[in-house]
Amino acid sequence: MTTTGEPGTVEPLRAWARGSLPLSAAVELLVHAFDGRFAAASQPWIRVEPTGAVWLDDQFLAAGLGALSGGERRVLTVVAALADSTGTRRIDLTDVVTGLDRDNLDLVLAALDHASGSHEHAGLELADDRHSARLVRLPSLHPWPDVPTTNSTSDGLASRGSTAAATRRYLGR
Repeated sequence: MTTTGEPGTVEPLRAWARGSLPLSAAVELLVHAFDGRFAAASQPWIRVEPTGAVWLDDQFLAAGLGALSGGERRVLTVVAALADSTGTRRIDLTDVVTGLDRDNLDLVLAALDHASGSHEHAGLELADDRHSARLVRLPSLHPWPDVPTTNSTSDGLASRGSTAAATRRYLGR
């Protein structure tokens, strides 16, 4: 999968979030949405330590959402909720999901799925004789999209080519 975002911050952010499903979901959503520009070191919520460590300041992110477009605010609200270091942040889910375009909704669903750990769930697979079974790892319910969002407008209304292609296939065009 191709990733977007500033090359110097993406992998350190992922390393920081490793070990926590909600944090890693928050980082992946930050990296994939809006060409990854909100994961850049120039953003005030991306903290770069003198040691080179990079982390997401969820408190600063949550406080700075007012100046963003509606689409950006909604996606970053989910990022802030997933990365919530206090465990007290609540979001208006109705506002968030009803105001997202398809591409960003796809990313938010993948983030929620990742945070839930569905990609780590196991299930039983019965043998053909129905007398034995084995544990198998189940696939993610909603995997991350193969192609990162390439939103070119500040409100996130531009779409990935994959959505347009899927629509054409569905309509038979």
